[in-house]
Amino acid sequence: MSNAVSIVIYAVSGIFALLPLWSWALGRWYQAGIASKLMENEKILGSILDDKMSVTTSKKVSMIGAEYSTLLHVSLCVGPSMGQMFFMWLKSIFGGRLHSYDVVLDFGRREALLRLKQQAAERGCTSIVNIRIETSVVSFAKTQKSKQASVEFLAFATGIR
Repeated sequence: MSNAVSIVIYAVSGIFALLPLWSWALGRWYQAGIASKLMENEKILGSILDDKMSVTTSKKVSMIGAEYSTLLHVSLCVGPSMGQMFFMWLKSIFGGRLHSYDVVLDFGRREALLRLKQQAAERGCTSIVNIRIETSVVSFAKTQKSKQASVEFLAFATGIR
């Protein structure tokens, strides 16, 4: 009977040890899928930062005549999987670059810019000026014991027609 109990304990321990790895793998697979969809949409609409009519600097734009201007704004929240959060926690102990967090931030910024360009197209804007992206970490827990969080992206700009 002691053998059976130890086998069950090892099996349960193995499952809990593999859970972060499994979650990380599923999270990466899911993120790869949505990243490929984002890349397809970027190819269709074109890169917003390569467009000469999209200006992100604070210089005065005197060459563009405007008959109409509007505020463009989008927001979204993205977050890492539980497995990615576990491996980021491990990496933070030893130090170094948190690649999983970089992936989440890159996706969020690109998606925010794409949504901003889509909104500009829907409103008939021919150019986008003064693009700004704000990011902030949003915690879902009332206590500090839980480390569940996501990153909120707020992108805004002026659309000109």
